[in-house]
Amino acid sequence: MKRLIIFLFVILFLFSKKDFGQIFTQNFNSSTTLTDYYNSSPTTNQFRNISTTNANSTVSVSTNALVMSKIADATTNAYAERNVDFSTIPTGMKFQFSFSVTGGSAVTSVMIIYVGGDVSNSSTISSNANLYARLAINTTATSGEFKIRDITNNTNGTTTFTGTQTITWVLNNTGSSQTYTAPDNSTESIANDKADIWVGTTKEFNDVSVETSTQTLARIKFLTNGWTNGTTFTIDDIVINNETVLPVELTSFTSNVIGNKVELNWQTATEVNNYGFEVQRLAVSNQLLANSQELNANGWSKIGFVQGNGNSNSPKNYSFTDHPTGGKEFKYRLKQIDFDGSFEYSYEITARLENVSTYKLDQNYPNPFNPYTKISYTIPQRAYVHLRVYDMLAKKVAELVNTIQESGRYEVTFDGSNLPSGAYFYKLEAGNYVEVKKLLLVK
Repeated sequence: MKRLIIFLFVILFLFSKKDFGQIFTQNFNSSTTLTDYYNSSPTTNQFRNISTTNANSTVSVSTNALVMSKIADATTNAYAERNVDFSTIPTGMKFQFSFSVTGGSAVTSVMIIYVGGDVSNSSTISSNANLYARLAINTTATSGEFKIRDITNNTNGTTTFTGTQTITWVLNNTGSSQTYTAPDNSTESIANDKADIWVGTTKEFNDVSVETSTQTLARIKFLTNGWTNGTTFTIDDIVINNETVLPVELTSFTSNVIGNKVELNWQTATEVNNYGFEVQRLAVSNQLLANSQELNANGWSKIGFVQGNGNSNSPKNYSFTDHPTGGKEFKYRLKQIDFDGSFEYSYEITARLENVSTYKLDQNYPNPFNPYTKISYTIPQRAYVHLRVYDMLAKKVAELVNTIQESGRYEVTFDGSNLPSGAYFYKLEAGNYVEVKKLLLVK
């Protein structure tokens, strides 16, 4: 007898309104003309000025990045400043940019980055009284090396970094301790009027004091200082987030097929201006699914709407029940809509009918993968199911399933973004059934 299967497909962070909390972003990809990136009355993602004080240094856009180079041993500075307030001034800020250096020599505080309510609109060093916080970068005698300096507290970092690194500077002026998602995906806490400084996934400084707590986080500036002939700095992928704005963050989206109905369930971690979710369905042909081909957007239809919770910083649960006809396989997605009409789509999940008569663990797809892959399996009867991932030393690195499940076919997404490249094993245990397969993560 055919059994309508339960098909589970879980995606973490299916959509996140990443641009909602951004107050400044620039990757220097749109033009090679420097003047396109600044204006005396800047738009959202422009500086007020990017310049150098004289011909002893140059500032340009090259290889889709901002490049500052010292070309003569004489006094000069280069800078990129936004001496105009952000349209939304944050009280919590995550300031990220990629950075690398070549040439030069050992110099302390050779690059200084400022955040404050009155950052000077010139190549001069801003007054500490006008700054909320500042950090600096030291170069070494070896080309390509740098260290982070907590300039406010006169402390040098202990780690020497090479190559291009992403620097993350987290600032908290909210009046109370806050949490944030760190570059290593951990949840970190930061006290009021303190700063955390990361390079890549290395936390160089934790809860260090800011410069002047009465200042606001309204303006920014990059400034060279005391650099030597032959030094070149490359700055790229600048993203400044207002951490006090909550995104609409979907933490799970699942489908259960029971009888002739499909039950959709999803959960949000945070919401801002969330009007609601339009539920959409697409009938899928067996041939397309068998060939693992991509589906285009044609054929999606609206089948319902679920009201959102507007603004929320606590988990919210949603559900919708569908009674599809005209096929055996269906894809579903959510269209999250803001009050202003802007929207984002989630990834898609699939529900389908199948004969389920044997235990089976499928090979993950894609394989090799980076960083996501899907693992499918079937169980012919109700059982307690464990699905785990292990490294080559048999150390468990992920637990994907640990619950009782009904007869059916299931699919789970494995995220290997926090793991190094290499071979791993995934193991299915359902009742007395055990099967192991190998997967390969290649970054």
